[in-house]
Amino acid sequence: MMKKNKIIAIAGNPNCGKTVIFNALTGSRQKIGNWSGVTVEKKSGSLTLGDQRYEMIDLPGTYSLSVVSDNSGVDECIACNYLLSNPPDTIINVVDASNLERQLYLTTQLLEMRLPVIIALNMMDIAKRRGINIDVAQLSQSLGCPVIPLTAIRGKGLAELRQALVQTSHSSEPITYPLEPALQTAWEALSQSMDPAVNPLVKPKDGGRDDVLCPRWLALRLLEDDNLAKKLASAEERNAAKSLRDELRTQLGEEPDLLIADARYRWIQSSLKQTIKKQTNNKTFTSSIDRVILNRWLGIPIFLLVMYSLFLFAINVGGAFQDFFDIGSTAIFIHGTITLLNSLHLPAWLIALIANGFGKGINTTISFIPVIGAMFLFLSLLEDSGYMARAAFVIDRLMAAVGLPGKAFVPLIVGFGCNVPTVMATRTLASARDRILTVMMAPFMSCGARLTVYVLFVAAFFPHGGALIIFALYLIGIITAILTAFLLGSTTLKGENTPMILELPTYHWPHWRTIFLSTWQRLKLFLIKAGRFIIPICMLIGFLNAVSIHGKLISGEANQSSLLSSIGKTITPVFYPIGIQKDNWPATVGLAGGLLAKEVVVGTLNTLYSQVGQLTEEEDSSNILTELKTAALSVPKNLAELKVSVWNPMAAKMAAPDTTPGVYGVMSHYFDGKIGAFAYLLFILLYFPCISTMAVMQREIGRSWAYFSMAWSTGIAYAVATVFYQTATFMQHPLQSLLCFLIIGFSLIATLWALRYKTSGLTTFSTPSTSDCSGGCHG
Repeated sequence: MMKKNKIIAIAGNPNCGKTVIFNALTGSRQKIGNWSGVTVEKKSGSLTLGDQRYEMIDLPGTYSLSVVSDNSGVDECIACNYLLSNPPDTIINVVDASNLERQLYLTTQLLEMRLPVIIALNMMDIAKRRGINIDVAQLSQSLGCPVIPLTAIRGKGLAELRQALVQTSHSSEPITYPLEPALQTAWEALSQSMDPAVNPLVKPKDGGRDDVLCPRWLALRLLEDDNLAKKLASAEERNAAKSLRDELRTQLGEEPDLLIADARYRWIQSSLKQTIKKQTNNKTFTSSIDRVILNRWLGIPIFLLVMYSLFLFAINVGGAFQDFFDIGSTAIFIHGTITLLNSLHLPAWLIALIANGFGKGINTTISFIPVIGAMFLFLSLLEDSGYMARAAFVIDRLMAAVGLPGKAFVPLIVGFGCNVPTVMATRTLASARDRILTVMMAPFMSCGARLTVYVLFVAAFFPHGGALIIFALYLIGIITAILTAFLLGSTTLKGENTPMILELPTYHWPHWRTIFLSTWQRLKLFLIKAGRFIIPICMLIGFLNAVSIHGKLISGEANQSSLLSSIGKTITPVFYPIGIQKDNWPATVGLAGGLLAKEVVVGTLNTLYSQVGQLTEEEDSSNILTELKTAALSVPKNLAELKVSVWNPMAAKMAAPDTTPGVYGVMSHYFDGKIGAFAYLLFILLYFPCISTMAVMQREIGRSWAYFSMAWSTGIAYAVATVFYQTATFMQHPLQSLLCFLIIGFSLIATLWALRYKTSGLTTFSTPSTSDCSGGCHG
């Protein structure tokens, strides 16, 4: 018979291997949700050992449990709030063995709460390489809790950790460390006044394992001026703590919270003197590499080179598998569907709707796999190696110019995969101002969905050296994001720069299982999101393009009079300044589809240009097997040609998402050459973030800022695309171009004036907040 589920919380600093341990213990038995009250990802999973089932909660990475200001990061609030409101049966505190002194600070705070704690001493291999020898038994004795040495990424020590979970059933011993005499006296006095055994007016906190210790924990936190502790205390207790803090500040000349933190660190140093023997190690691999990577003059060029390598890898290596997915999915989902439905003698219009709508939607979605998967693989490699944190450090000086810490660049890099997690990742920033500025920058970071559009247009208009065009688009997006932050930071969101404090993890060889798992999870989420929009949109577009404005079915040859065509032609004049003419209405419909999700743009353009150009898929069913064979043979052929791309990337020919044969020619006919195509790409790069991003923005920073972001990004997109196109074609229509420049210039001046003087309402933003600490204190 199974026992009642036990709750295990996994806590630790960022970059300590916490998620690796969580994944190793839970395997595929995971689910993703949100923490109550905030749009912050909550990861939970299950583990069964014998007849006992455990529910595991992966707490956000945090350096401490102190919440001393409203600007404290959301992660600290969530971790502390959870431990107070929902005390787990056991806490697994993951600690980096190579950085014990810093990481044990969180451990001291967990032990002060007297919850059962198991120390997972991770990265033992790195510690040994650095000449750090740890007496695990002595460390366990000093801390008063089990300590399990691990190298989680290699699977070493996980069996011992599982055994410790089974055996640990009692609270850890409370740690004690000497405080300044005056501080110690104040702590004792405050805790006694809160103890029900001494003060009958104080009621015990319900639910604790040892309520008599709760007053001591709460009193210490109140002396630190901890916000969450103040929510647990009564008004009398808060006033008493404030008076004591003021007295201590006057008497000792220091803030009480600094004195308490110093006492914790002195206790940690004293404990480690007995447990650590460190051999002399002149220079580590990490420090040697960092002398180059973090060099004042080489750091940014190396960063740009890494980003360019990302696009080369995604386009050339991913492109080598493009034909396999394109040809194979076309054979199965389009030609195979046509053959099957013809055998059932279904009407031609229904066959076209299913095969060229539903089938084409699946075909388009699958065609994203090689390039997007290659990009996610490269990003996962950068993250696992430890370079991403260095990128933030390198960009810090540039970000400081716009009033942001380099740490804000870490969420923005996540935006290269998807803008939604970028907005959510801003919770790691301490200042509400920094969070809003970073969220406002997020839509300009080219997500994977935009990359599919770039690849399509580059294959049609810039077949050679396309990686350079895509690299330029990414750089333009980054520059626009930085300018946005600079303008807002100097007008509506004025404030002090937040100091840059960032941990640089140790470099290590990538763990391929972790990298491939991360890549697969990202790719799976992308494909689900893309397919959810692309397939129904392709079917809807096919239907609207086959119905006249009078509601009658029309043939493909007459689609210039379709309902969709009429709507597109009505809207298209708005885009004349960026080079889209009235007969190129499919481009306008593509932009409209991109409002839902940028993945939709490729499917929309392919469907419409195929019908406008009267292009059809061949339905010769006898060739389906031949097509599948061709798809399989394309992989070794393209891989053999890959060496040309490596040695001469500018000469490499672009692979593109699946398109109907002849679509490139139709696109070339309707767009104004390379100039018109690049202007369109600029608009795609910068305009309205998708509805998913908008929804998350609204929850994270408030409705007003989300609407402002929508208007700002679309206005910037229109202005940049117009200025580029009108400049490039100035000699063809100088008066029209001058008029466009004047209107855009006036609009920009008016916008800047409004930002400085008329946007006070925007500054009354709301930021994500954790649920109140309504649970008891469990000392």
